Amino acid sequence: MSSLQKLIYALAQVYMLLIFIRVILSWVNPNPRNEYLQMVIRVTEPVLAPIRALIPLRGIDLSPIVAFLLLQVIMGFILKL
Repeated sequence: MSSLQKLIYALAQVYMLLIFIRVILSWVNPNPRNEYLQMVIRVTEPVLAPIRALIPLRGIDLSPIVAFLLLQVIMGFILKL
């Protein structure tokens, strides 16, 4: 695996962690003014918002699950190169 592949793989793992943190934080309802929460939302929203727009379910946000699956496919593809 080249260094570029390793970098992309590592970034995908970090992004999955950020999505996971966002999911957990949504369960505990933290202070919306928290700077760390705002940072996690700013980083993850560009990926989750388009997925959320494609899946028109009300009340249940499945976009993190779909994002996890897409990242897993990307990571699997990188490993096969």
